[in-house]
Amino acid sequence: MDFKNVLVLTDFSKDSEDALQDAVKFAEKFGSHLTILHVVQDESSLSFVLSNKEYRSLEDRLDLHAKQMFVALEEKVPGLKALNFTTKTRKGIPYINCLYEIESGDYDLVFAGSRGRSDMKHIFVGSTAEKIMRRSPISVFMTRSHL
Repeated sequence: MDFKNVLVLTDFSKDSEDALQDAVKFAEKFGSHLTILHVVQDESSLSFVLSNKEYRSLEDRLDLHAKQMFVALEEKVPGLKALNFTTKTRKGIPYINCLYEIESGDYDLVFAGSRGRSDMKHIFVGSTAEKIMRRSPISVFMTRSHL
């Protein structure tokens, strides 16, 4: 099987950064194109308590933060700059939008970190990566944190 298009999921946590490092090594070996996806949590429920101006400002700040974090990844992850890669941002519920991207893209493999930003989130809603792994129509490579 050819692994020409690889999707890497990131929430900009240390674990997703480790997954990206593994994906970079993989892409170097197999000549893969990487797409790095970040899903911005849907904050539309805040539109009821914020003015339109405040809500738009929040959206703009979240978009800017994601762009800044993608740039930071280029500095943090050795070898990324030398690769053929693109970045994507979606808005909504992370695991659902990751699955939408997987289904709509022409991906051969997905890389995901085993734990995201917070252990507390895992206790209450389960792991986003686990939900994706269970429902993905393609193989998911789950990475462990580099100690």
